[in-house]
Amino acid sequence: MTVTRAAVAIGKLRRLPALVVFRKVAHVLPFVPIDVTKLCFLRLDSMPRVSPALLRGRGVVRRGTSADLDDLTALQDKRSIFESRFAAGDHCVVAIADGRVVGYEWFCEQPVHLEGEWHYPIRIPAGCVYAYDAFIDPGFRNGGVWLRFKAYLGDWMAAHGKRTVMTFVEHGNVASWRTHLRFGFVPSVTVLAVRIFGKTFFKEELVGGQEFIH
Repeated sequence: MTVTRAAVAIGKLRRLPALVVFRKVAHVLPFVPIDVTKLCFLRLDSMPRVSPALLRGRGVVRRGTSADLDDLTALQDKRSIFESRFAAGDHCVVAIADGRVVGYEWFCEQPVHLEGEWHYPIRIPAGCVYAYDAFIDPGFRNGGVWLRFKAYLGDWMAAHGKRTVMTFVEHGNVASWRTHLRFGFVPSVTVLAVRIFGKTFFKEELVGGQEFIH
C-alpha cells in the first residue's frame, strides 16, 4: 500500500465509530479473543405503506422459494443458511431485474428468531414480523428496491393480520439507520454483544434507560 493510499485508509477509519474500528482491526488478526458489537433494534408500529410514485427504477418483487437458491447463492455465498431458513418456515422476498435476482430480504413470524452471527434470541411478539438480512446488488442500490420490499411486506402483513415490524441495524451502519428512521421506524432496544474466548454476553438497554443483562 502506498503512503497516499494508507493515509486515505486511516482517514476513513477515523471517521468511523470507535466500535466499528475495533471490529475492523480485530478481524484481521488470526485469532480474536474478544469481539464486540451493538445491535440497534427499531420498530414500525404499523403496516409499511409506500406511495406508488416512490416505486421507481427497475425491478419487480415476488415471494422467494427454494427454486431461487442458486440465484440467492450467486448474490451471497450462504446456500446452507438459506436452505435452513426455508426449512424453518421463514419468508423470503426477491427482487428481479434483467432476468435475474438482484436482491432479497427475509421475514420471520416465529416466536423466537436466533440471530445468525451472535446467536442472540430475538423475541417476536404476536402480531409482529421480524425483517432481517436484506441484501441488494450494489448496481441496483438507491433505485427503489428496498421500498419495493417494504411495499410487499405491507401487503403480506395486511393479508396475515400482522401490525408491527421489527428489525435491527448494526452500530455504525449509518446509511441503513437513517433510511429506517426516514421511513418511520423508531429505536426500541440496543443490545451490546460481547464475545470473550467463545462465550457471549448480552446487555440490553430499552430506549429510556432501563437495562438488563443476559
